[in-house]
Amino acid sequence: MKKPEKYEVELQPDEYQTMIRNRMIASMCDDMLASPRKRSGSLILHLTERQLEDLTGWVAAEANHAKTREEEEALGDVCEHLESDLYGIRMIKTR
Repeated sequence: MKKPEKYEVELQPDEYQTMIRNRMIASMCDDMLASPRKRSGSLILHLTERQLEDLTGWVAAEANHAKTREEEEALGDVCEHLESDLYGIRMIKTR
C-alpha cells in the first residue's frame, strides 16, 4: 500500500500559537502540531491531506464554540488559511 503523500502547510507563528493555546485542538491534534519546522519566520507542518482535513475541522469547530470574540476571530482566520491550503492540495491532485 502506498504511503500517503505529505504536504507542507506554512503557518505564521501567531497562527500556530492560536491553535496550541486552544486545549481541545492541542489535545486532539497533538501529533499533527508536535514538530513544526522553522523556515524564514514561518512554521512548517508536514501533513497528509486527511490530517489537514482533520485539523481544519477541529479549528472550525473550536472557532464556532469560542468563548470570546477575539478567540473566534483568531481561530476563524486560521481556519480560512487551512481551508485555502486544503483546497490548493485538492486542486493539485485533480490535475
